[in-house]
Amino acid sequence: MALTPETLGAATSASEVRGERVVCEVCRNVARFCKLSRCPFYRDLLRELEVERQLSRETVYGPTPPFVLVGERGYPNVYSGPLVSLHPEVSLTEDPRAWLTRSVEELLRARLTLAFFRVRVDVRKAERPGRLEEVREAAASVKPVEVEVRHSGAVTYRPGFGLRAMPHGPSLRMVDAKTVGNPSIPKSVDELIEERVRAEAAVRELSRRGFDVYYITRLLSSGLLGSASRRMVPTEWSITAVDDMLGRDAIRRVRRLPPIDEFRVYRHEALHNRAIVLLTPTVWMFELLEGWLRYPEESPYVDHELHFGRTEYAENTGGAYYAVRLSVARHLERIGRQAGSIVFFEVGRGWIPLGVWRFREITAAALEGRYERFGDLREALDHIAPFLEIPMGRYLSKSALIRHLTRQGSLL
Repeated sequence: MALTPETLGAATSASEVRGERVVCEVCRNVARFCKLSRCPFYRDLLRELEVERQLSRETVYGPTPPFVLVGERGYPNVYSGPLVSLHPEVSLTEDPRAWLTRSVEELLRARLTLAFFRVRVDVRKAERPGRLEEVREAAASVKPVEVEVRHSGAVTYRPGFGLRAMPHGPSLRMVDAKTVGNPSIPKSVDELIEERVRAEAAVRELSRRGFDVYYITRLLSSGLLGSASRRMVPTEWSITAVDDMLGRDAIRRVRRLPPIDEFRVYRHEALHNRAIVLLTPTVWMFELLEGWLRYPEESPYVDHELHFGRTEYAENTGGAYYAVRLSVARHLERIGRQAGSIVFFEVGRGWIPLGVWRFREITAAALEGRYERFGDLREALDHIAPFLEIPMGRYLSKSALIRHLTRQGSLL
């Protein structure tokens, strides 16, 4: 089943609801309610970068990744607008894989220097964006774009933490915005936009042409893709929708490949997160076991699918499910083999909300590394157990695929 903005907007996973109550190690308060007065890191960063002085001017000039953030509260009438870097020297690279080598503090620092200039829009009128017209079109640029933004009113100093999207820094009401210079838009992308190709077909074609999931998500969220009736898509929803579309597309091809003939275990750790991927010598099936070390008594959260996929949203693990599944499916397609997959993903106590991207990238990094081979399932699980902080018994009690494989005689 293809995920739509409506189904994504209505569905918040159990792990994401629990994540709303994550106690931030930096501010010691609930992340999405973090305020300047309670967050010494944020306060010191704003002082160091002279953010208040920069925002005291009526017009702010600076680079945007380029990125148009589309909110979800009040859908279909939401806040949207450009994220503008107030201090380019601490900005992130354009390659999220490189983020795995950074610290949580570095990532947070870079994100909190992005100011969000917001205006209320009706997402159903993507082709009549008004004040967002120039920056929305610039979202198709493959290089950073300089923007000039006029703003009014008070500045909101509250980090924009989300469940699936990365946070931003100060928020301001946008009066108008214009780009400086010409966006760098590939001809093939411009053609897809102009030809009004159906959104899912456009997403698949862009991926086939080598554009990464982050760029494709930006196009979908900005309302640049689609045929008859285009609409902007809340950023967090578009992330999961693109992961789902590309994952299902890759899985269709994986199902035609020959299965591997052994159990394989891959591991990778970064940013207080750990991924352990178990590939099984079976047809395609997939399960995500998401364990939060802050809440071991409630973990793991689990969703799975058998060979022909699932028909409902992954209610327990949410966006993480589709991000991890995409990385696994792409790996199998790359090596030309089919397999089942059980992914143990543990979220450490030092993690704070910085987006669902780390599920995708840490899993991909694990699958790009070396793996251990095993002759049966029990041997593979015995190998995995010492690397988990939540006892293996809790995972075994929740895993549908391990029970399924056991019934099929895969322990023999």
